[in-house]
Amino acid sequence: MIKNLSFKIGFPLLGILGGVSLNAQCTAVSSFSENFDAYSCCSMGVVPTCWDSVLLNGASQIISSTSPASGTSQIYQTGYGTGKISIVVMPPITNISAGTHRFRVKMKANSAGYLEFGYIKDNLPDTFVMLEAININNTSYNDVASERIFTVPTSVPDGMRLAIRNPGTSFAGHYWDDAVWEPIPNLATNEISIASGVNVYPNPFNDTLKISDIKDVKSITIADAVGRVIRTIEKPSTILELNDLQKGMYFVNLHFKDGTVKSFKSLKN
Repeated sequence: MIKNLSFKIGFPLLGILGGVSLNAQCTAVSSFSENFDAYSCCSMGVVPTCWDSVLLNGASQIISSTSPASGTSQIYQTGYGTGKISIVVMPPITNISAGTHRFRVKMKANSAGYLEFGYIKDNLPDTFVMLEAININNTSYNDVASERIFTVPTSVPDGMRLAIRNPGTSFAGHYWDDAVWEPIPNLATNEISIASGVNVYPNPFNDTLKISDIKDVKSITIADAVGRVIRTIEKPSTILELNDLQKGMYFVNLHFKDGTVKSFKSLKN
């Protein structure tokens, strides 16, 4: 059996020196659960097999044993300043844009923290696309706010990988543990039919979009043609005013109260 190969390289990228820890020959999976306990402190850029780490301009990412959520270890990311970026890239998955799975993780910070959840291509830092900003104000995993759940829009291109980025805008040390890519619970036939009965129209549209039924919709995100979320609408109404958007293709993602997501491709005239 061929084992996964791990190596670290340094290379100039966009005028800066980047360090990328790469894992090769990894088969994409449909789910994963990682508590990082097979790894120990404190070498730079250590991540599980088939994960990757990107460190730029002196940013730090290690395995930490400081009060993890479970077991003995967790991810730690820190670094403050322009260009001090660390990105932890999760393993390749087969269903990143299927709309059937979600990412669940526990997070804390030693002061007000900020991370970004998104996706990346081939471990290249400039390809990272943020799906959701993560403000972290809890300092303990015992806080109910520590558990974070992220859904991924179906507009994310195939072949991308999920990632957590520290953009270097916070002094905080960021910890996260118990990372799980799992099926969205309660995805029963009746719940699918609820989502499938909702429509977004007209298509193409000019300035407004209409939602046929909003009662089970928790929020709406609108992504551009490459899957970058450009607007989040909490407590949406049946009419979306989108006159400020440029002409082009958009993905309108309806996030339902049961955790399911339905995506519509809409063209703005």
